[in-house]
Amino acid sequence: ALEDQVWDLLHEADKAAEENKEKSQVYDAMAETLGDAWDALIFMLEKRQALLELTSVFFENALEFAVKIDQVEDFLKNAQEFDNIDSLRELLLQQEHHTKELLEKSLALLNKSQELTEFIEEFKCEGPNANPELIQGAHNSCLKIDNLLEMLQDRRRQLDRFLKHQRQGLEQVLQICLWHQQENQV
Repeated sequence: ALEDQVWDLLHEADKAAEENKEKSQVYDAMAETLGDAWDALIFMLEKRQALLELTSVFFENALEFAVKIDQVEDFLKNAQEFDNIDSLRELLLQQEHHTKELLEKSLALLNKSQELTEFIEEFKCEGPNANPELIQGAHNSCLKIDNLLEMLQDRRRQLDRFLKHQRQGLEQVLQICLWHQQENQV
């Protein structure tokens, strides 16, 4: 929003330097310093924009993963009923599909969290304004990312155990049903 004012100030400095030849070196140095500061500001704003975009994608991935965890929990609560061998097979396929999606969402979130924490680590040390508060804030942000990730991964691991246990039980029931079906055919 202030870019036009900065350029106006630079043009005024150029005019003043032309009008006042004895102070032209001072005006040139001022213009160069202001230009460098402006470039540094633009660079930092672009880095912050990239950080915000990356953070937004991370939290979108975290939300998608959390929603998928909720869906699988609902599936586990309601997926005990089947009428025949075909519906049992369908139940096993759904379970396999949920397991695959959970792993995909988990991997996407892990990759994005690593990318984000690496970006934050690089960002905190860049530029002329790296100070202890900025470093501590970056450290706290990385800890919060790790805590969120760990909480979601704990929920996923617990679901994996339940899914594995349920799958084993359903596969045993399927084997028994198939055995009964073969026995009836004989």
